[in-house]
Amino acid sequence: MIPEELKKIIRDEDNFLISSHMNPDGDAIGGVLAIGWLLNKLGKRHVIVLNNPPSEKFRYLSEFEKILSYSDDLKIDFNDPNKVWVPRNLIVVDSPNLERLENVKKLLSKDMKIINIDHHESNSFFGDINYVDLKAGASTEMIYDVILSFGIPLVKDVAEYIYTGIVIDTGRFRFSNTTPKSLEISAKLLETGARVSYIAEWLYHTNSLETLKGLGVLLNSLEIGANGRVAFVHFDNTFLKRNDISKIDTEGFVNYPLSIEGVKVAAFLQEHEKGKIRISLRSKDTINVNEIAKVFGGGGHDKAAGCRINGTISDAKRLLMGEIGKRFN
Repeated sequence: MIPEELKKIIRDEDNFLISSHMNPDGDAIGGVLAIGWLLNKLGKRHVIVLNNPPSEKFRYLSEFEKILSYSDDLKIDFNDPNKVWVPRNLIVVDSPNLERLENVKKLLSKDMKIINIDHHESNSFFGDINYVDLKAGASTEMIYDVILSFGIPLVKDVAEYIYTGIVIDTGRFRFSNTTPKSLEISAKLLETGARVSYIAEWLYHTNSLETLKGLGVLLNSLEIGANGRVAFVHFDNTFLKRNDISKIDTEGFVNYPLSIEGVKVAAFLQEHEKGKIRISLRSKDTINVNEIAKVFGGGGHDKAAGCRINGTISDAKRLLMGEIGKRFN
């Protein structure tokens, strides 16, 4: 149920900063844009700032270009360009904790009210107001309900924000988090004008040449362990330094090793900085990768989670295998 305090602060307050986790996926991007749309309809001043530039894969979304990326010299003011605009309220979408905002945390003030809208199993309830629904297929499903609670009719643009979040987080309605509500909402979004065929074409059937070449490199790194039940793929620091990673859309890359027959857990490792490994985990059947990620300070969902491990790629694989092996035993 939507907290009344959430509706009240959106209705009565002004000056909102909207953000989400680093390396935002479709649910994060669709979510921040949908909240921004609602605030705009209510006449509220707001700005969307993310730690990283969003993937160009989502540029079909209206207002995509209004998403700002954090920089140390970022100035935000709607009235006077010589003054820094200080938001009074923060709305965090699709993030289990504040740490996942990375550098955007530098924009926060001590007296700022924090609204937490999320569906991750690992959410730490960090907000002054927490709207957390572990049964929701996507955070945009929850935002759909928030918008309806204000009695504002949907239009095509916001329908596409919400649909994008749902279709990404449910894996095209393939994952176990897909619910009857996910499908009911999607049907209503289609009736509203969401271009579902167009979105599918952009997300799943349009790739840059760099993305396909990157996928080839990734699959060449494939390692199988635990009698065929675990698969690892990686981008090392040398590859990531040599290539413009912004042109490589890695969304869904981890699902390729997971699709191998017999594989129960897949891990995609990226060494963006030497000695610092960012890891995406996916699983089938009963293996809960959220529990594995939590061991290393990360989190997510039972079938999709992430974490970071300091050390070499070999170190990270060894540590992950140790935790994964415990679940098999």
